[in-house]
Amino acid sequence: MSFPLDRLALQLDWNLLLTFMVIVQERSITGAAQRLNVSQPSVSSALRRLEERLDQRLIDRGGGQAFRVTRAGEAVYREVLEIYGGVVRLNDLTADGGRALSGTVVVHRSSHLEMDDITPLLEEFRRQHPDVTLLLRSTPCHEVAQALQQRASSVGFCTRVDPTIHRLRAQPLKPLEFGVYCGPEHPLFRQKEIDPAILAASDVVGYEEDRMAGALSTLTVWRVRHGIGDRFIAAATGIVDLSELIESGTAIGCMARGHAIRYGARLWQIPVPVSPPLVDVFSLVDTERHMTPVEYELLKFLETAGMVTLPTRRSDI
Repeated sequence: MSFPLDRLALQLDWNLLLTFMVIVQERSITGAAQRLNVSQPSVSSALRRLEERLDQRLIDRGGGQAFRVTRAGEAVYREVLEIYGGVVRLNDLTADGGRALSGTVVVHRSSHLEMDDITPLLEEFRRQHPDVTLLLRSTPCHEVAQALQQRASSVGFCTRVDPTIHRLRAQPLKPLEFGVYCGPEHPLFRQKEIDPAILAASDVVGYEEDRMAGALSTLTVWRVRHGIGDRFIAAATGIVDLSELIESGTAIGCMARGHAIRYGARLWQIPVPVSPPLVDVFSLVDTERHMTPVEYELLKFLETAGMVTLPTRRSDI
């Protein structure tokens, strides 16, 4: 006996669901349009068509800046995340139903995060399982959690955790030590005795998240508290760019010590007379994710090393 296919499943355009997912994540029609690289009217039209198809109001669009996902919208959003994650994982399923330990594991990390304790573990896991492909992606800190929410990442490493995302489990790791660096053009270059006035008056460069409300706000607070640096004049998105800004200019900047050694051949660590800033580091896993076998084995491997807390598999519940 064959059962008829659901009419909604046959007729619903997946692009409408994808657009709705991005709208919720960006919390604006304009932001979703920019991220999807389409026009704002196209996004509004997609939302309207989806609401009409489901016969539900998904977003309350009030006056001004009001934006609220309705209860129905929240339910739809959760289901869309599951669908999106399933689509992303299709390439990870092998011909025998996904039971073989092969496929792809995706690791997202904050672009400013030093991974000296983590990358060797990932490489050891890949060495033990040569049929596994490892994708390591560097992104802004907030996009690490976003990738996990979208089921586009197997595990994430970042320096800030959003406490409102209850489905993500964060485990504190060893804090990251930063230093203050300058290049050859700065008056404190290779100086072992520093002039506090010069240090305080120095321009500052940093990562885009190195602001008072950013993921590296610890560095900003530390600089202000100890009178280190003055104006923030330039921001970089990655390690190499920041290193070049410091090496080529007259500003100072904070970098993870391991990154400075590896990427900043001409950098000088200024011997500031206070304890170096420490930035918290976390691993993130999705407690509700339906993991492929290779993802589960990766997390189990990382748990043994004390890097993550393995969530319970749905089949074990």
